Amino acid sequence: MNSMQNPSVPYRAVGYRRVSMPDQVNGFSLDAQETNITKYIETRNWQLINIYVDAGISAKKGSKRPALEKLLLDAKAGKFDVVVVDKIDRFYRHLGGLLATLDDLNSHGVAFASVQEQLDFTSPWGKLMLTVLGTLAEIYLDNLRQETRKGKLQRARQGLWVGELPFGYCKGLCSRCTNPNGKDYCPEYGKPDKTDGKIIMPHPVESLVVKKVFDWYCQGDTSHRSIADELNKTILTLPDGSTVPARQRGKPGKTDPRPFTRDIIRDMVLRETYAGRLAFFGNDEVGKHRKRKKPLEIVQAKHQAIIDEETFSRAQEMRILKGSNCIKKHDRPVRIYPFTGILRCGYCGGPMRGTSSRRRYYKDGNKLDHLCACPQTVVIADKIENQMVEWLLNVINQSDPDNNEKEAYAFFVEQEKRFDRAKELYLLGEVDRSVYEFEKEKFEFERNNLQTDSYHARITFVSLIQPQLENWQKISNLERKRLLRLVIEVAYVRGNALAAIQPSSAFLPITALAITGFHPFSGCNSGEGGIRTRDRF
Repeated sequence: MNSMQNPSVPYRAVGYRRVSMPDQVNGFSLDAQETNITKYIETRNWQLINIYVDAGISAKKGSKRPALEKLLLDAKAGKFDVVVVDKIDRFYRHLGGLLATLDDLNSHGVAFASVQEQLDFTSPWGKLMLTVLGTLAEIYLDNLRQETRKGKLQRARQGLWVGELPFGYCKGLCSRCTNPNGKDYCPEYGKPDKTDGKIIMPHPVESLVVKKVFDWYCQGDTSHRSIADELNKTILTLPDGSTVPARQRGKPGKTDPRPFTRDIIRDMVLRETYAGRLAFFGNDEVGKHRKRKKPLEIVQAKHQAIIDEETFSRAQEMRILKGSNCIKKHDRPVRIYPFTGILRCGYCGGPMRGTSSRRRYYKDGNKLDHLCACPQTVVIADKIENQMVEWLLNVINQSDPDNNEKEAYAFFVEQEKRFDRAKELYLLGEVDRSVYEFEKEKFEFERNNLQTDSYHARITFVSLIQPQLENWQKISNLERKRLLRLVIEVAYVRGNALAAIQPSSAFLPITALAITGFHPFSGCNSGEGGIRTRDRF
């Protein structure tokens, strides 16, 4: 029998005190709470057993409070009869958690009292008031959370970082640095501050790691795991000549600096932060990134970028190209199929899948899934890929820029003559207005096409892809895949030969030049001077 069941025995009381902000720990808040709790217990002639303390820990839902957990275990063990707090919000700010905890205490025969609210859980009125005050405490926390969220969003939209610092950056407060990768690691530790702490800046050591990760990843033949393994063995040489091992940061007060993992590398490659931007994924997810989720908004940040835009875009392109294809499996390189996602069966239209035994092959996906009895045979990968390269080079050679420039101008002159002839016939009444308007439209189109930069864009595009096609055997399969996706939308195969090809929008003008030779209207039946007359319609 405890003292709650026997009024002649003094209650065994314990106190609980808490502050949420770390800077309050060394202040007067904890001492004031203990003084109020002690006086309250003394005025009721209760026996003070212990006071449990959680310093610098929030009371919101889901927070871990070691002292409170110990209090609940001791209550279950029957070590005391009543819990006394200075205020209810020192105990809980979440109504559900508060009521659940009080119900748990009550089930063990433990009462509850609050000094400031003058509440005694043992009375009916105390139970009612406790529920009301608990609701008010929860409303306060919700309001505080909303205001904090608004402030974070406003700060982020101004281009300022919000939340936990991303790896690779620091606040630049070198003289008062608390970064785990500061003391005995960063050469700037203890020196004068570089910023006022409002705008983050590249960490002298961690930023070198970020650059290495992107450089290795953009090579195309490295996986997240292989990069992590390499980083864990890397020794960095700093500008002052000193050397330090590359290492992760860990979380201050929670975990020590730890080795890199493939998950860390994958997340690093995705971060818009390194390109000098902030990504929004939700109201309270500023600057973070989420797998398989696109950001709702991206804004330009005020902090300095570690990775230039070209390198970041290249890394994202590599990530898409690799897709589900790993670089290595069981320490052996995995074969990549450049035609994956491009090549289709010319009979049933099914996607051709890359498979291998001793050689690389493409097989009809519909046939493999038993969706149809397609006559398409297995295609030797090297053979069909070489056919494509040969066709592409042939197209480029036929659309020689030097010859085409002359032909383009000659064709424009011809169109100008046709237009002048059409205008003359129209004025003489030999052709109607529709013929005149048709020839006028063609002439203006060719004139505009000759005056725009599209011709120079075609030359630039050809100069980009031609060297890679000519060195097809020397470039990696990943580079081959990237090149084919740049010039081809879909290719159809029948047997072991290409049956049809749909060029990409970027390569289509090159293809048109090769096929038509700048004479897209040649072969039509025309009247005198190349102009259709009314009698010939």
